[in-house]
Amino acid sequence: MSTNIHILDAVDAPIERTCLHAEKSRPKSISNVVGESPAWIAVLNEIEILSYAPSSATVLLTGETGTGKEVVSRAIHDSSDRAGKPFVAINCAAVPAELLESVLFGHEKGAFTGAYARSPGKFEQADGGTLLLDEIGEMPLSMQAKLLRVLQERKIDRVGGRDSVPVDVRIIAATHRDLQERILKKQFREDLYYRLNVYPIELPALRDRKEDIPLLVKHFTRELRKRGYPELSFTDEAMAALQACAWPGNVRELVNLVERMAVQALQREKREVAFNDLPETLKKQSSKTVLPDVLVGGDSARLPQGRTLSQHLENIEREIISTTLRAVGGNLSRAARELGMPRTTLLSRMQSLKLDKERCVHGG
Repeated sequence: MSTNIHILDAVDAPIERTCLHAEKSRPKSISNVVGESPAWIAVLNEIEILSYAPSSATVLLTGETGTGKEVVSRAIHDSSDRAGKPFVAINCAAVPAELLESVLFGHEKGAFTGAYARSPGKFEQADGGTLLLDEIGEMPLSMQAKLLRVLQERKIDRVGGRDSVPVDVRIIAATHRDLQERILKKQFREDLYYRLNVYPIELPALRDRKEDIPLLVKHFTRELRKRGYPELSFTDEAMAALQACAWPGNVRELVNLVERMAVQALQREKREVAFNDLPETLKKQSSKTVLPDVLVGGDSARLPQGRTLSQHLENIEREIISTTLRAVGGNLSRAARELGMPRTTLLSRMQSLKLDKERCVHGG
């Protein structure tokens, strides 16, 4: 099968998490899933493992807003034996509570004022395929109880109906909320949580996979080109600025930025995006993060001869991590706290930068 990404091999066995390595990668066709960072490869591993499992297994996707939960959901669907069957997505937070039951389970003619005909809900529309319940953490408690029953019995009751309707649907639930915290606050049912949490996957924030930003930008510019926008390129300085930002809106925010640059390019002949073309807020953010004098063109700092800004920034990051590890005697948890990042992110950055802990601590 042809592809533009690599998914890592997984054991052909029941669902289990396995430590896989990049050198064992093989191609598999999954559209719109872009990234080669260690953090993202871990997600691709999970998708691959799921492709060997029964497609009835429920998946719970967690992570910040904009990290690509729907894209990953579609990839899970497309790599399963349900590919070619319906993929239906619903944002539970976007539907008024009083309408959510009808939207999910459908209704019979005359079930309520305005119900002039029978209408199938999302579960019936997704029969044989996959249903993504996005923002599941926002679902009202009353609906959580009804959803739990559906997950247990694999049958739905249309609003106003008398007979239960069997459905064959794979459930993927997604949320940016901490469901365990909401359980403690009595805002989410514990029994439903354990029903959904069969196979959890946490999606990394964009700031934890910054090495994927050039690949994502290239992918987005290609997609925009299909819609009639000019084909953009970004200078090394502009790309380094993108990689230096925190991206609180994650991949969704990056997509919007690239499209904004493409819109502006329609009004001028210039197709290359330079640092000064970026929005002021982004330039300020990146300048505060790394090398302000270099990024804003000051005279107090210069790039080493023969190196690009992105290469220079990687060297700086490598030195900061090495120095921190030496200072804490190689204690990864403490180093992560000092650097203000999760331990898993630190390990990911060390792997990406080819840093060895022992060499950092003892030299060599």
